[in-house]
Amino acid sequence: MSSIPPPPPLSPPPGYVPYGGVDAAGGRFQNIGGLAKALVILTAIGAALSLASVGLQFNLSDKADGSLSVFEDALGPFVLVGLLAAAVGIAALVVQILWTYRMASNLKTLRREGQSFRPGATIAINILGGCTLGILPFFMWRELWKGSAPESRAGDPNWKQNSVASILTVWLVAQLAAVGTGLTIGAGSAFGNFGTTTSNADDLAAQLSDQIGATVIAGLLSIAVTVIFIVFIRQLTERHMKSTGESGL
Repeated sequence: MSSIPPPPPLSPPPGYVPYGGVDAAGGRFQNIGGLAKALVILTAIGAALSLASVGLQFNLSDKADGSLSVFEDALGPFVLVGLLAAAVGIAALVVQILWTYRMASNLKTLRREGQSFRPGATIAINILGGCTLGILPFFMWRELWKGSAPESRAGDPNWKQNSVASILTVWLVAQLAAVGTGLTIGAGSAFGNFGTTTSNADDLAAQLSDQIGATVIAGLLSIAVTVIFIVFIRQLTERHMKSTGESGL
């Protein structure tokens, strides 16, 4: 009686890379879930501080027509919130850099050929992206979104043809509106202060009184940009984790 040879060992489909495993190029997927959670928390705190700043600006505007000492007393909390917001913003930027860097590295592991934004480039764009009014970050987020498509197997040559969520366009429009409003306020302040000889507190009181409407609009737009970005962070993270097999957000 002849023996039946054992079946050949099962092999994964072409392009398959297990989570945490090493691909043909020696790459390994990196976790992003914890970073995403930290980024959402820090960004939400930043939004709360921005909202508090808008409220404090209303308070300062009410006191701008009073005595200078009363105004300066009310200025303290406004400055403190601003300093806290700056500290949180720096922490969020550091986490965002790590989060973006790891996603770009994972796309390299997934063999997304033709990446325009390599891991190192994402660092510079996160730091200097504001100088481009958010336009360069927009294209970076687009590429990360397309490359994170779970339906695109590793090495898929057509990954750049994947669609992008509309929330990213909404973020860019809100970002440009917020930047434009901020620039308008800044230009108005510069021209308004040209040739003046009053103290800094007097200048600030006059600016808050004259530009409170535009300042509040700029603040609210900034908060809207932050909220939209939080939603985008969660959506991109969930999408990316599906493509790498990382569990739970």
